[in-house]
Amino acid sequence: MDSNSQKTEAFLTLVMANQRRINSYILSLVPNFNDADDIMQETITVMWRKFDRFEIGTDFAGWGLKVAYYCIMNYRRSKSKDKVLFSDNLFEQIQEIAKQKEGHTDLRIQHLRRCIEKLQTADQRFLKARYELNYDVKTLAAQLDRSVQYVYKHLSRIHHTLALCVKRSLREQEMLP
Repeated sequence: MDSNSQKTEAFLTLVMANQRRINSYILSLVPNFNDADDIMQETITVMWRKFDRFEIGTDFAGWGLKVAYYCIMNYRRSKSKDKVLFSDNLFEQIQEIAKQKEGHTDLRIQHLRRCIEKLQTADQRFLKARYELNYDVKTLAAQLDRSVQYVYKHLSRIHHTLALCVKRSLREQEMLP
């Protein structure tokens, strides 16, 4: 394998392992999903262009978050002409809070995954259809031969069960020495 292929493979491996974390950070600071998606694309593009400067073995996610931060700032500058945005000072405060919450979010996601595994198989399939396969509620209702209201209520029950499980798991973890 030539060095260019190795570089590409190393980059893709690191991006795939950290993409959710970087995207979550962007989404916490950008109100519009389409804009956040554009910023994520721009972030990955910038990271690829500057990947030669990244030192393998250091904190790739931290580097990605910093690149994302600058991409978000560019986005804010371009949007500031369109409408009123938070002041830079307030945005900096929000960004700091988002960085502090980021580790907590990763932990909650780990607990959520464990809680999903505890659900009945039918409920796991229900969640997969809704969130992984992106079935809308009407499609899901039609496939299950149930009403739309049933699907909403069932999703609500599953969400409630998962929320309780995650809270309980986090409390239990805090009690461990």
